[in-house]
Amino acid sequence: MNLRSLLATVIAVAGALGSVGGVRIGHDKMQPFAQPEPVIVSEKAAIKFKPNLQIHDGCHPYPAVNAAGETSGGLKGTGDPDGDCKGSPLGSQVYGRASWYKDLWAIMYVWYFPKEQDRTFK
Repeated sequence: MNLRSLLATVIAVAGALGSVGGVRIGHDKMQPFAQPEPVIVSEKAAIKFKPNLQIHDGCHPYPAVNAAGETSGGLKGTGDPDGDCKGSPLGSQVYGRASWYKDLWAIMYVWYFPKEQDRTFK
């Protein structure tokens, strides 16, 4: 998989998440999954190399889906640019996938931000 097809896959997944017809609940009511105990080497590597985010401006990450399959309703694209979303009181979660490509091992991490708004002021 080259970078272009990986990017296309990420965009397709993001679009699918946004168009899911299931139940949507408030972004601040979403209960995250507990991080499973890593068992195999790839799971241990994914935990070891999981990046830490430092958010200085804008919305913080929130869980996007819960165990019941409900998805986050997100926030409107209007109003306060940071949406007053400074972190879920229930915790957040990181989504990750890993795979071999030729002789390289790659891990992709994804966070869900319920709002992203241009901060350009006129």
